[in-house]
Amino acid sequence: MSKLDKDLERARIEYRPECGERWVEGVVYSNPACLSDVVSSRKPNPDFIYTLIPYDLKEGNLRVSAPVPSDDRYWSIHAHNRNTDAFYKITNTEIDGDRFEFLVTRDRNLKTKLPVAYASSTKGIILFRLTMKNFSEYAVLDEFRRSTNRKYVENL
Repeated sequence: MSKLDKDLERARIEYRPECGERWVEGVVYSNPACLSDVVSSRKPNPDFIYTLIPYDLKEGNLRVSAPVPSDDRYWSIHAHNRNTDAFYKITNTEIDGDRFEFLVTRDRNLKTKLPVAYASSTKGIILFRLTMKNFSEYAVLDEFRRSTNRKYVENL
């Protein structure tokens, strides 16, 4: 099991009340107040709220739906393969509307009306970043991002 898999499993099973519910239906919601305890030489930017969706396309194509902020706040999605190479990225400046839906697949022959992120590996992770102007916004922004969801689908 890779370090990423171990860390994700730890986030799923370890509940700390002060960090809130971090793993909900396959989506990991990080709490900036709890990032300082991460054992790593690289720390996440505290101005961002991070949301992660690990995926395994052996379970099917992955349909992802996420809210898009309506203000000038920076928001982005980056999809990464297992060796952390980004194969898809988009920001709120490229999206019209208050939600963005897309499909992660390896099937280049798939016909869909959704934007497609063609994965270069079966497993990977989708990273969402949302800026926080100050920590007092956390509760409102946390509720906003928790409408992010994902579902494995066979056919569209």
